[in-house]
Amino acid sequence: MTITTIRRSPQLLEIRIPYTCNDDQATFLLASDIHLDNPKCDRALFSKHLNEMNDRNGHALFFGDVMCLMQGKKDRRGSKGDIRPEHLGSNYFDLVFRETAQWLKPWQERILLMGDGNHETAVINNQEINPLQNVVRIMRDAGAPTEHLGYQGFVRFVFYQQGSSCVRRCTLYFHHGAWGGIITKGTMGGGRYASIAPDADLVLNGHNHERSMVAHPCYRVAENGKVWIEQRWHLQTGTYKQEFDGTGGWAVERIVMPKSLGGIWLTLRPRKRGGVEIIATPTT
Repeated sequence: MTITTIRRSPQLLEIRIPYTCNDDQATFLLASDIHLDNPKCDRALFSKHLNEMNDRNGHALFFGDVMCLMQGKKDRRGSKGDIRPEHLGSNYFDLVFRETAQWLKPWQERILLMGDGNHETAVINNQEINPLQNVVRIMRDAGAPTEHLGYQGFVRFVFYQQGSSCVRRCTLYFHHGAWGGIITKGTMGGGRYASIAPDADLVLNGHNHERSMVAHPCYRVAENGKVWIEQRWHLQTGTYKQEFDGTGGWAVERIVMPKSLGGIWLTLRPRKRGGVEIIATPTT
C-alpha cells in the first residue's frame, strides 16, 4: 500500500490511501512539541516511537514546536545549560536546522507533514528566519516527501479503490494551540476548536504539552431523514520534553506540572457503510 500526498492549497494536505477491503487500515504517529534540539527532549523515546511507526508501516505528522530554538544570540530565554554541544557555534540556527534534518533522516520517507508552532513562529517574527521551511527544504533535497504547513490547517484522509468510485474520507483540523489549563489540561478547548472547524471529524492541538483523547459525539441527519450519532474527536498530542525535573528551573518554579511524554497513534479504517472508523491510542 503506497500512500501519496497532494497539496491542495496552503491550508490543506490530502493524504491518499489505496485500499482493497474494509479490513485495510492506515496508521499515523501524531506528535507535537518535540523540542528536538533541547537537552530535555527524550530523544530515545521519540526514536522508539518512530521505529515503531516503521514497524507498523505507518507515517508521521508533526504539529508544531518540532524545535525549541531558544538559544539564539538575542533570545532572552536563552540559557547556557539548555543548548546541546552540537549546536554551539556562531551559526546557531544553521547548526540546529542541519542537525534536525540529519537526525530525522532514518525516518524521513515516512514524515508527511511538519506544521509551525509558537517556537518556530517566534524565530520568524524576531529573527526573520523560517525554521521549518529550512528543515523541510533540507529533507526534501534528500528525497523526503515532507510538506511544510502553517500554524493551523487541514489534513484530508482519502481512502480509494483503484478502478472504482468507492471513496471514504475524513478530515482533521489542526491548530498548534492557544489554550491550556492546569486543572482541565486543555480539554475544554475541544468544543472551541470544533466550532472553528465544523467540517472536521478530528480536531487537534498541541502547545500546552498535555496529551488527551476526548470524544465529542454529534447528532447527524441525512438528506433522507435518517439520523445517527457520529463520533468526533479532540486530540492533544503531548510533548517529548520533560521540564518538571530536578530541584528547580522554570517549570518547577511555576509548577507547570509533570507532562505525559509521547504522541498519539491514529488508526483509520474505511467503513463499509461510508466514512472512516477512527481509533486513537496513546504511544507508550
